[in-house]
Amino acid sequence: KVMGRFDEAVVCCKRQLDLSRELDDKLSEGRALYNLGNVYHSKGKHIGRVGHKDAGEFSDEVKASLNKAVDYYEENLMLMKDLGDIAAQGRACGNLGNTYYLLGNFAQAIKYHEERLSIARQFGDKAAERRAHSNLGNSHIFMGQFEEAAHHYKYAKEKASFSILSL
Repeated sequence: KVMGRFDEAVVCCKRQLDLSRELDDKLSEGRALYNLGNVYHSKGKHIGRVGHKDAGEFSDEVKASLNKAVDYYEENLMLMKDLGDIAAQGRACGNLGNTYYLLGNFAQAIKYHEERLSIARQFGDKAAERRAHSNLGNSHIFMGQFEEAAHHYKYAKEKASFSILSL
C-alpha cells in the first residue's frame, strides 16, 4: 500500500480474509476487513490527488475505491460490534467518517465522527478526541454550519494544547 501497489495489497488482504474465515478467526477477519478498507481508502486518495479537487468532486474511479473502503469498514464495524471490541469500533468509525467526507457525504461523516468522539471520550483518548473534533469541524464547514464548526475547532485546539502541555 505504501508503495502504491494497491492491487497487490488487495490480493494479500483478500487472502488474509479468506484464511481467517476458513479458520473461523474473527479477530483476523476483522483485521483483514480493516486492512482492505485502508487499501481502498488509500487508493482512492492516491488517484484523487491528481486533480486536487474538493471533497466529493472526484472521478468515478476514485469514488468506486472509496465506496469499496466504506463497504469493508462497515463490515469491520459490524464484526467489531459483535465481538464487543469498542476501541476497534472507534477506529472504524473514524475511518468511515473520513471516507464519507471524501465522498462528499458530510451528514454521514458527521454521524461517524460523532460516534468516534463518543468512543474516544469513553477511553480518555485525547488525541482521538482532537482528531474527531477537527474532522467534525471540517464536515460542518462543508454543510455551511459555521458556528458548529467553530465549536469543534475550539475543542480540537484545546485538546491539542492539552497534549502539548502533557509532554
